[in-house]
Amino acid sequence: MAQALIVIDMQQALAKIDHRNQMVATINQRIDRYREAQRPIIFIQHTEPGMEVASAGWQLFPDLHAAGSDVYYNKTRPDSFYQTGLEAFLKMNQLRTIEICGAQVEYCVDTTIRVAYHLGFQIELLMAGISTLDSDLLTATQIKQHHAHIWEHRFAEFVTANTELDGQYQK
Repeated sequence: MAQALIVIDMQQALAKIDHRNQMVATINQRIDRYREAQRPIIFIQHTEPGMEVASAGWQLFPDLHAAGSDVYYNKTRPDSFYQTGLEAFLKMNQLRTIEICGAQVEYCVDTTIRVAYHLGFQIELLMAGISTLDSDLLTATQIKQHHAHIWEHRFAEFVTANTELDGQYQK
């Protein structure tokens, strides 16, 4: 278990992400585990036209186990660290290992993983805790598999949990 859990873009505008219900269940298990261990849970919410702050699309999925005591940041770029205060929060609290989950694999999750790596953070990743949408070229599963191949043992270490989706994206 990492020192902090970062949940990226689990927002209503992405309600059609692949395996949404199973992914939310997995993330909720992680949230509950981090909360029991009294470790920080950080929610990152994307803002852009159609996802303005406080709009319906900007809202977190209502079935997430978010709490008022969690940490929240809004972002305007795929990078969860860009002008958000996330890096300062993590460093001020001496949090060097982070677990990342959320959406979308090829945009915000990938960018955040790479930036976190370059900032010197150790990254843990539960593949059942990330998802995306099918693109015109690849299915969501193919996108995840491709990114897993790039991240594994380079940018992030994969962690496992007892969920039915864990093995689906492992090599």
